[in-house]
Amino acid sequence: MLRQYLETQADQVEAVLLAHHAPVRVTGGTVGPRLIRFALDPAPSTRFTAVRGLAEDLAVALKVSSLRIDRTDQGIILEFPNPEPRPVTFTGLWPEVEPLPPATALLGLTDGGAPLLARLSSPEVAHVLVAGTTGSGKTALLRTMATSLALANTPETLRLLCLDPKGRAFRALTAVPHLMRPPVVEITEALEALQSLVRLMNMRDRTGEQQPRIVVFIDEAADLIIQDERHNGHASVETLLTRLAQRGREAGIHLVAATQRPSAAVLSGLLRANFPLRLVGKVVTAEDARIATGRGQTGAEALGGRGDFLAVGGSAQPIRFAVAFIGEQEAQMELREVATMAAPLLTFPEVAPEEEPETGAG
Repeated sequence: MLRQYLETQADQVEAVLLAHHAPVRVTGGTVGPRLIRFALDPAPSTRFTAVRGLAEDLAVALKVSSLRIDRTDQGIILEFPNPEPRPVTFTGLWPEVEPLPPATALLGLTDGGAPLLARLSSPEVAHVLVAGTTGSGKTALLRTMATSLALANTPETLRLLCLDPKGRAFRALTAVPHLMRPPVVEITEALEALQSLVRLMNMRDRTGEQQPRIVVFIDEAADLIIQDERHNGHASVETLLTRLAQRGREAGIHLVAATQRPSAAVLSGLLRANFPLRLVGKVVTAEDARIATGRGQTGAEALGGRGDFLAVGGSAQPIRFAVAFIGEQEAQMELREVATMAAPLLTFPEVAPEEEPETGAG
């Protein structure tokens, strides 16, 4: 049935484009968990802009809710939803990828059927910005990344700090010894934790240390920054995050921050510029997509939500992937053995003299 469906859809693509004087041949493709991808070979007289301009007509002919046309180094690619999508689960994918390299997080499965990983120690990754509207799957992606890091690394080599203003994202990790402290909900404790990290970063800069690596997960970073501004009257959290994003990688400190819309109103351009890897889910408009991905015409506004994401980094083409979903109870089950590990004490330097308030400052 699938082969017949693919052949029928390929014939429709060729017929529509031929009728609009933009002939192509469908030369192959892939069937992913959520998307079907066709490779198009255009005739010499067919322009890419003509093919892309017919996206709506093609969607009507193929009877699909959305359709994306892109140009890659392999030619023209046409993507549309798989009518029989397959769920991508953490428990189903994890046996295929373990053991992971150090400080490497599992993200999900690409439309080509390959597992997608993010190695935080790489300069091309270092810090990760996760963006998308409510329901896009941001929190699920953070849980997947944190669970994979806890399973694949010992507390001696990697620690986690989870800042969670809503108190829901990281409950499954409460018992793992990798946590530097229980998930942080209150703004005052979040501010203190970030200040401690900056002091540790400064010390590591002087000593050249990087171990253990520390990954800071932040669910709804914009909420944290706005709460801090209301509480303190200034952007202390954003200032600290910016310092960590600028200099943290060399000290073995990495940020994974999620937000609904990383606009300049809540995240400064300087902070956003220090996130080399963007993981972007469903957004509302093309302008939101441009802000979230840092580049134009990625099509993030056409994503399907619920774990449908783009990975955007460097000059490479965006990679569309489905998040390897794991629920809270499943994550707790996977992490049961890890919870028995012993965690070495991680000490932080005291407040440096230059960080102490001046006399009379109150």
